[in-house]
Amino acid sequence: MDQISFDDGAMAFVVPPFEFLAAPGFAQARDRLIDGKLALYEGNHLFNRLILEEGRYLCYLAALSLYAAQDTAQSSTWLTLGRLQREVTELGVASRNRVEAQVSYLRKYGFLTQQPHASDRRVRLLVPSDALLARDAGILGLLVSGLSEFGLSPVKAHKGPLSPGLHRGMRGATLPRLPGLSRIIRRHLPLAPFFAHDCGYMILLLLLRGARESGNNTIATGYQRLAMQTGVSRTHVRRIVEAARDAGLVTTAARGGHDIGLTPAMWHAADRWFADQFALTDLLLREALAHAKPEGPAT
Repeated sequence: MDQISFDDGAMAFVVPPFEFLAAPGFAQARDRLIDGKLALYEGNHLFNRLILEEGRYLCYLAALSLYAAQDTAQSSTWLTLGRLQREVTELGVASRNRVEAQVSYLRKYGFLTQQPHASDRRVRLLVPSDALLARDAGILGLLVSGLSEFGLSPVKAHKGPLSPGLHRGMRGATLPRLPGLSRIIRRHLPLAPFFAHDCGYMILLLLLRGARESGNNTIATGYQRLAMQTGVSRTHVRRIVEAARDAGLVTTAARGGHDIGLTPAMWHAADRWFADQFALTDLLLREALAHAKPEGPAT
């Protein structure tokens, strides 16, 4: 694409998205990010269904950010259910009841625990599990690894998950950026068929990878195969793909979801999304290194 226009008012990026998009290695960094995310997401149907939808994702991200930024000596910063509900409802992506339901699911399956505060046992603090923190550090690590390939960010080389200090610093820097992040998601309206549904983001990644691997932008797999890969029903997958088709992102040439073709509009929309992801990660990384001064990634 010769030129892509970004409305960057949603976030004061240090390196704007179009600079990542225009970088010579963008396509390669994007493809490695897709492969890396799928390596983390595939096979964990429970985790995917709990977070891979806009409202749930922002609730999960708000919990991690509040946890990273909390000061146990200051009650106003404590990660409680009430505090999480306030943060998420102010973003306009979920009701208080929906946040409470999300927390219940995360607690039920061991992603969150609720523990009494050491100095006031009437207060119940939410605590992310080691598994949840490790998965998030792995996802951020993929993005930081991608940044190291561009030469536009304060990192030279990085592989693997983030160190605990850098992970906490980047998630602490995420907290004041949550409203901007919500606006970033909403400005990617072409991808709404994927972002607005359970496992939609997973299906998006699978389609992008499949189209790349086929060499002709067509995925031979059907709805049933995608359903097995994501842990949702065949009907759910069909509705997402049909919504994407109606939005001009894909074409369908056979019954059962076989021969799904990705249009130029799909790649255009996906590239804008990943460019935003790299720009946001760059911003959070710079703020974490400047303020928290954690141990940085290996160089």
